[in-house]
Amino acid sequence: MKLIFIAIDTLRADRLGCCGSHRPDISPNIDRLAQNGILFPSLIAENNVTQSSFVTIMTGKSPHQHGIVNMKPVKIPERLIPLPKVLQKNGYVTAAVDCNHRITGKPNLWFKRGYRDYLDPSESRNTHLDLPAQEINRLAIPWLKKHKHEQHFFLFLHYWDPHYPYMPDTEFARWAEETGTSATAKEPPLKKLLREPLWSFINKYNPQNLNATQIRNRYDAAVKHVDHYIGELLDALSDMGILEETCIILTSDHGESLGEHNIYFDHHGLYDTTVRLPLIIHWPNTLPRNRCVTALVQHADLFPTILQLARIRKPRAVGRLDGRSLLPLIQGKQKEIRPFAVSCEANWQLKRSIRTHRWKLIQSLQRDVYGNPKLELYHLPSDPGETRNVISRHPNVARALQTRMNNWVRGMLRRYRRKDPLSGGIKVSMHRATVAEEELVKKRLSELGY
Repeated sequence: MKLIFIAIDTLRADRLGCCGSHRPDISPNIDRLAQNGILFPSLIAENNVTQSSFVTIMTGKSPHQHGIVNMKPVKIPERLIPLPKVLQKNGYVTAAVDCNHRITGKPNLWFKRGYRDYLDPSESRNTHLDLPAQEINRLAIPWLKKHKHEQHFFLFLHYWDPHYPYMPDTEFARWAEETGTSATAKEPPLKKLLREPLWSFINKYNPQNLNATQIRNRYDAAVKHVDHYIGELLDALSDMGILEETCIILTSDHGESLGEHNIYFDHHGLYDTTVRLPLIIHWPNTLPRNRCVTALVQHADLFPTILQLARIRKPRAVGRLDGRSLLPLIQGKQKEIRPFAVSCEANWQLKRSIRTHRWKLIQSLQRDVYGNPKLELYHLPSDPGETRNVISRHPNVARALQTRMNNWVRGMLRRYRRKDPLSGGIKVSMHRATVAEEELVKKRLSELGY
């Protein structure tokens, strides 16, 4: 089995044409992949930051089992055996074009485990956040040409373009400006929208003083940028004659808020902008084409799915998995594999959510920095943007969902004999006031002689 796993960092599901983007020409190459494969438009991430999501993806275990819930530079337990290690032990040539080992600022060698070749395209850069897709392909395509005749290989590719600071090539930026929403003269400056420490991060990479609308257009341009280079990769596979026989899995680790719910250019919050992601499995020689599976799936499901596709029995040392194979859904033997999906966060905020196809309940475990109530309930069919908290109209629904979520959490902690991973608190505290509000307070205090 030839297997390429493509992770596009910070990619929202609703920004792809195949998932209903308002810009139908934004992702023609990824859409082509979906058309010739299986699309899962409702992958719900268990967590909303990179480190936690990739540990879940590579182990098939929930954050409530593996314990990684934010971007703290913690040591990932050696007992967690990652997917490439399992594949390597079963005869696969394994490689990654990736820089996850440096995402928390402190080297974490766990992310290199199991790869014969680990190619970090960000080594000569001060940061991996501005790493363009063409740099991934510059290393990936030669590796594929060298190993195209291998019967079994696993190549992990990690693209970063939709992650802030959104730095697309000029042609894609121009496309976004010409086809996107125009900024109005009344649009408030970012100082009135952002708070610290997020403001300093956003402002550092915004020398042009772009406003929120312009930055949103840059996000869309970054999506089109990475789609272009996904197209380059697919064309290279076609030229090598191995596109049809290669299993390609494409997904994201988390999404991005672009101003929804007053969250700008970051991925905190458990709204669908951040936790609903695309998943595409493309293997036209073996699996169906042009199929959309609307079931709720999660990151942990990818590990057992890949093992089943590769006909590899789960090693005993891997331990218990929380994910479930997606093959019964693909084959039409089941319509659902879970009744609900649970997500959590502990980076900027401390929250959990439970989501069904109809409802989402979000519970804040500490005071919400944006002033939201402890419990938020959204009816997703009538309010997909999660703009109307209807908990006062449906208290029984909220109680039932909260009970199911609490019972699920207690069951997980009891099963794995561990404490709640959210009990360690958040990584970063965010100021409650925007930068503009803080400056106004300082000015008033100064005028009063303080």
